[in-house]
Amino acid sequence: MSELYFQAEEAYKNKDYTKARKLLEKEYLEKKTFRTNYFLFLVFLKIEDYIAAYETANEYIRQYIIDNEKFKKYQKAAIFAGMNVKLQELSNNIFEYTTESEQKEFDKNQQTLLTDYLNKNSKLELMKQLSYLGIFPLFQQRKILKDAYGLSVDDFFINTKKILIDSNIHPLLKSNILDDYRKLNLEETVQYTDYKNTVKTLDVKKLKEIKEYKIYKKIYKEFKQLPMNDFEKDLKWKEIVLKLMVLYPFNDIEQNLEQNLIYILLCNDEFKVLNEQELAFSKKLEDYIEQWNNLWIN
Repeated sequence: MSELYFQAEEAYKNKDYTKARKLLEKEYLEKKTFRTNYFLFLVFLKIEDYIAAYETANEYIRQYIIDNEKFKKYQKAAIFAGMNVKLQELSNNIFEYTTESEQKEFDKNQQTLLTDYLNKNSKLELMKQLSYLGIFPLFQQRKILKDAYGLSVDDFFINTKKILIDSNIHPLLKSNILDDYRKLNLEETVQYTDYKNTVKTLDVKKLKEIKEYKIYKKIYKEFKQLPMNDFEKDLKWKEIVLKLMVLYPFNDIEQNLEQNLIYILLCNDEFKVLNEQELAFSKKLEDYIEQWNNLWIN
């Protein structure tokens, strides 16, 4: 162990957590190890910087999952960082590898922590904002929805399902909500609006990860065959995935548009001349992605 680590241990023993944090952050920047990660995580818990604790632990999440005591500490960090919904999604993934008694222990711990968190952090204003989410600009919509991860799973569903039929909500936010429902294993039926703002009914249980849909696999296969260099392909594919997420869960694409979808997604007449309907569809998708990308510029 380095001198910085020893100094951090001494500071921690003396309850000088601010000093310990600075020393460990420097140590972690120079050399990332799980040992330093966990020590830094504990310091963040001590100073109640739960967001930093949560984000730090996620860098070595597997190590926290396989140790019951560490995972219970992770549960606290996640819940007090306002990430209860994401914690539940993670728990759903790992519970098949845990015993029944471990599941009960983790569930009880999560519920106790969530009750404590909600008692200290009222969500009434947040739920009001969710009710009128469409009146806010896109960057605020995204922030409010992120804050909604601090709700209980039941309240998250109740307060976000109405958003799915609001034409003023960006489709990528809607697709993210649907994907959260999928990861939460919800057995619900919801209504949502497609890219044409037509209201559709959806059985959440039938949702799949985007990569499991035939249309995704078809587009990926066709894209791989296009003559582009690796750098250009990497950039273009990331953009295409975003456009596919706009269309998720792919229940509403007209057959005549689906036929040339790869070229519509590319928004480029280099490979295929598009007709008027296809061009309009391509432009609509481009506009959605431009709005989304502007979030990271402004």
